[in-house]
Amino acid sequence: MDKFEKDGADPLAAYNLAVISERFNKPGFAVYFYIQTLQRAPEFSEAKNNLSLLSREINVSVPEVLMVPDDSFDITLIVFFVALYVFAILFAMFCFKPDWRIKTVLLPVFLILIVTGVLYFFKYMESLEENWAVSVESSALHSGPDVSLKEVGTIKEGEILIVETDSGEWCKVKGFNDNVEGWLEMSNIRRIIRGRK
Repeated sequence: MDKFEKDGADPLAAYNLAVISERFNKPGFAVYFYIQTLQRAPEFSEAKNNLSLLSREINVSVPEVLMVPDDSFDITLIVFFVALYVFAILFAMFCFKPDWRIKTVLLPVFLILIVTGVLYFFKYMESLEENWAVSVESSALHSGPDVSLKEVGTIKEGEILIVETDSGEWCKVKGFNDNVEGWLEMSNIRRIIRGRK
């Protein structure tokens, strides 16, 4: 399992690890590896079906955003580069032929360029803030990064978590299903590696 996380193994390896985890009654690891399979191969229908069945069986919700890879090259970026190309051509034409019609065409293309650039930047910053994990065993959430502190809730095995911050061997998480927040030992979770690796 550590080799998978370090090397970014192929989808078939992740799928096989998920099936093995499920057979050995480790639903947390199974959910993790099914999601990793879908991050690398979103069209892998067996993984999608197995994850759907398993999540219903253990009563957890998997957000749609984790069912597909976080591709950094999306439609917003394509529109940005097309607008940049058109702007460069029109700007070159503007330098050689100072016609008022070219000036009026240049402004909307420039605005499209600015808007798509800003949209892509905000989408990119939002994706950096999203830090997902799967609980690989049921455990208690604490009010701070110490076992002796008060328990504020529990996380069940296979639950999807949003990691808010880290502190040594502990991390502050929020449950996707019930929004319960607290501190959890890092050994109880596996972080989801987003995107095709």
